[in-house]
Amino acid sequence: MSQAKEQSTVFQKSRFLNIKGQLHDFGQPKIMGILNMTPDSFYAQSRVIHPDQLLERASAMITAGAHILDIGASSTRPNAQIATAPEEIDRLADTILLLKKAFPDTLLSLDTYYGEVAQFGIDQGTDLINDISAGQFDPTLWPVVAQAKIPYILNYNRAEQNNTAQSFLKEKGIVSDALSFLSEKRAALQALGCTDVIIDPGFGFGKSLAENHELLQKLEHLHLLGAPLLVGVSRKSMITKVLNCSADEALNGTSILNTLAYTKGARLFRVHDVAAAKELILLLGAQDLH
Repeated sequence: MSQAKEQSTVFQKSRFLNIKGQLHDFGQPKIMGILNMTPDSFYAQSRVIHPDQLLERASAMITAGAHILDIGASSTRPNAQIATAPEEIDRLADTILLLKKAFPDTLLSLDTYYGEVAQFGIDQGTDLINDISAGQFDPTLWPVVAQAKIPYILNYNRAEQNNTAQSFLKEKGIVSDALSFLSEKRAALQALGCTDVIIDPGFGFGKSLAENHELLQKLEHLHLLGAPLLVGVSRKSMITKVLNCSADEALNGTSILNTLAYTKGARLFRVHDVAAAKELILLLGAQDLH
């Protein structure tokens, strides 16, 4: 069996997730549109402040092909001011309720690393929790997610690792470190009862530019974890630093890297530009037919 077919076989085994009693096929490509309820996210056009603007932006993303909307109330850009849990809740307000009422068939993901915020979102109807911290910032988060029995997006975030982990990275390399880190975290989640997990390689979180690109180049190795892969490279610095461009100019670069990720088995794409991602999926899907 070829390496590509072996990777495909591993991916097929991990394609279904239980979301509130319904099985969702993550072997089929899915687009996650980004909605930032923040005044300072790195890509200005992703910021949404007013409810009318929120519903208009969400509607446009869904029409363009978004399967999931990812709502965040705290910027994770470098040097951003960290919002407290009450600040995130205040920014979210009735966002999730409004979206659920307007678009009941669209999955909603809440981007937070606070247990208190996650519980707030779950009470309003959130379907997934997207945590960039891998449970490292707030120990109350994982029990909240486990209790709710909803999928959790586990991010390979080395920002909080100690010197021992850094030494391991230099000796073993980025892929071995990613597999070690994510395997350990996933085992801990499963012990709590959180069994539906999506893996996010965490591009940009605690990694150098070279490490980000090496991890993307070797992304297929993460299928060993037996979970769907989410890729979030949209307009990030791993694009802008190489191309020497602004985030506003990084759409083409985003599509190029998402194409590479698709060829390596990623099927969930977190993006600012849904229409471009939809075109990418349609064209690559057409190639899969031959």
